[in-house]
Amino acid sequence: MSWSKVHSDPDVYEVRVPFQNVSTSATNCFVVMDGGEALVVDTGAPTEEGAAVLDAALDEIGVERSRATFFLTHLHLDHAGLVDRVAPEGATVLVGSADFDAMRASGASAYERMRRLLASEGVSLSDASGYARHSVEMPLFDPARVDVRFAVEGDEVPVGGRRLRVVEVPGHTPGSLALFDPASRILFGGDHVLFVISPGIALFPDGRDGLQAYLDSLEKVRSLGCSRLFVAHGDERADFEARIDWLRAHHLGRLEEAQGIVRSCPGLSGEEVVRSIKWNVPFERWEDISFMQRWCIVMEGLVFLNHLVDRGLVRRDEDEAGVRRYF
Repeated sequence: MSWSKVHSDPDVYEVRVPFQNVSTSATNCFVVMDGGEALVVDTGAPTEEGAAVLDAALDEIGVERSRATFFLTHLHLDHAGLVDRVAPEGATVLVGSADFDAMRASGASAYERMRRLLASEGVSLSDASGYARHSVEMPLFDPARVDVRFAVEGDEVPVGGRRLRVVEVPGHTPGSLALFDPASRILFGGDHVLFVISPGIALFPDGRDGLQAYLDSLEKVRSLGCSRLFVAHGDERADFEARIDWLRAHHLGRLEEAQGIVRSCPGLSGEEVVRSIKWNVPFERWEDISFMQRWCIVMEGLVFLNHLVDRGLVRRDEDEAGVRRYF
């Protein structure tokens, strides 16, 4: 069976919706039930297998679709891809406005902006084109057929007699959201804190410091005093506060490494700095890393460089060819 009951008071069910990604094989979607009403947290990726699994689970759990609200922790394919398949027309769909704006802005112009940015960081034209295609999230669902509402920090999301609270956790995406139940102190964290991988950090389209946003969000989650943290990939673990400490130290270590590379070899392009960082991949040569994983590495590496520049720890200049150099 692809679903199981994981909590009582409120009743919470976990549904593992299959999807083979770079480092994960399923998305953990959750259903909160109270008083005959349902709150569905994330939907999974748009595959026939995933749709069949989620549809069957919702039916077996007893979710009446007309009385269900859908909450999307963020707008990535493996979290929002099945909205059109499982949410009835007119259903309430709660999202972060920053992610929704990015989805609506996707298309040729967004692709070209990203391609140019990557090329300016020294990425080859062919790789820049490929990375840009992966970076621009195409529309994941039709917002015209559902009731899209923007959720912000502190909003209450009712399900039966419960009132869950929205927590903004930008970093993995600009509009990432978590959902907290003050009564039971459980948190649905999406991809904010994971154990199977270190969550990727987004290059924010508005130029904001995505890494600082992520670090601040980690501290916000710590301050909630959660009893349990339900994660979107992999298994739940009790030592999530230790994981928060590890993630923070991990990113600060990467920052220090990137700064040291620039100090040792001033004038490198952004991609050259990123390729010089010791990433957790089992390959010595850059060319042996899969294209998807190289894309993830480059995008996150640029987030680190932006943070260092914003903090005045390194300087970024453009050479005569329009390539950004770091000093």
